[in-house]
Amino acid sequence: MKDLKMWEFVRKNLLSNNPVILTAVLESKGSSPGKAGFKIAITKDNKFVGTIGGGQMEYDLLNECERLLKSKKKIQLHRKLYHSKKVRKLQSGLVCQGIQTNFTYLLDKSDLKNVEAIIHSFEKKESAVLVLSPDGFNIEPDKKNDMHLKYRFVAENNWRYDENVGVRDTIYIIGGGHVGLAMSRQMELLGFHVIVFDDRADVQTIKENNSADEIIITSFGEIGGFIEEGEYSYIAIVTSALPTDKIALKQIIGKKLKYIGLMGSEAKLKRIFSELKEEGVKQSLFKKVNAPIGLNINSNTVEEIAVSIAAQIIKVKNS
Repeated sequence: MKDLKMWEFVRKNLLSNNPVILTAVLESKGSSPGKAGFKIAITKDNKFVGTIGGGQMEYDLLNECERLLKSKKKIQLHRKLYHSKKVRKLQSGLVCQGIQTNFTYLLDKSDLKNVEAIIHSFEKKESAVLVLSPDGFNIEPDKKNDMHLKYRFVAENNWRYDENVGVRDTIYIIGGGHVGLAMSRQMELLGFHVIVFDDRADVQTIKENNSADEIIITSFGEIGGFIEEGEYSYIAIVTSALPTDKIALKQIIGKKLKYIGLMGSEAKLKRIFSELKEEGVKQSLFKKVNAPIGLNINSNTVEEIAVSIAAQIIKVKNS
């Protein structure tokens, strides 16, 4: 939700008739601190929200924006910057050897309608597409591309960047026990929409869970109907027993999801897969399941387990 905070900052300034410089990273290659989708919004008094990667590059941008805002011209700059001293022109000031393409654009009150539409899409969870191009800054409501980010470059006067907005990565945590509680807290910090399922309403960890956006008390055999498919959906199965793990996995294994993780020992997982195969689940589907769940960091506590799962999810998300 960091982008929502940035757009709210933009709206606040535009409503006060203060123009804002928006710089977005359209593409990055190699070792680059700024990744596609990173954005920064800067005002004339050098207040800003967001980042395009930090360091000398961002410092230079802040200084440049001060000059650009004083010019009172409609700024529109599409630039490929090289993080290397070996390149004579278009150096970013960084030396990490990567490349990133930035688009810098002046937002003024005429752009307020589009900014309002972006904020509305986030608040109402309605998908839309942010479009940056030589034509400027636009929003296409009620649309969602198959990829979160798309960038196509043909020439300086023929390129387009699309980004889905109004959609959030959602983690469905199946099991509201100690691991589920620790995971809820961890994934909330990472900006995920957190939904927890359990069939018990009266357990202490459910009552203590203030990090989940939703807690759904239902039979594990019914959770499939609550889960939305797509590249923004992640599943962590962490129930308290083998039978409920198996029931939950059977509900979701055939769905198109970004990530499925199943907690358990090798012996437990082998038994679950064997029983599901006997029940008619195709063996090829088991390849979709990250099991045992999480990265191997020799976790001992539930908090460490939550970190290992979160790290694996972030690795999948950013791949």
